[in-house]
Amino acid sequence: MAALNGKWSCWSFCPQPGTATTPPQIAALWAPPGVLEVTTDGSGQVTGTLTFAPGVALNVTGAVTAALENLPEGIELTGEGLSAVYKIRGFFITGGKHVVGTVVAIQNDLAKQPVGTAGPFILFQP
Repeated sequence: MAALNGKWSCWSFCPQPGTATTPPQIAALWAPPGVLEVTTDGSGQVTGTLTFAPGVALNVTGAVTAALENLPEGIELTGEGLSAVYKIRGFFITGGKHVVGTVVAIQNDLAKQPVGTAGPFILFQP
């Protein structure tokens, strides 16, 4: 089974409405690029921290998920901190150290997006 260990760069995106001077965006940066530091134990349980800036971090917990008939191995995580809660579902990309998927704001998004806002994310190791 795959494991999510070490430091990963994290980028997340969400839709942004247009303004009088800018068009709407399907996938604008949701948060500043972050650093995910995690470990996966022998049973596939994941724990760690996702840091966006000094003092702005989420505790991350969850699990690595087994491949299914039509899906690769993946992750199901929850990020919590500063009263915000996010659900994170992604999949390991074969042949590289990348995970792609979707993040959903469940409570008190740090960027003030509405509850239920969802968008793509990518985790990668250099």
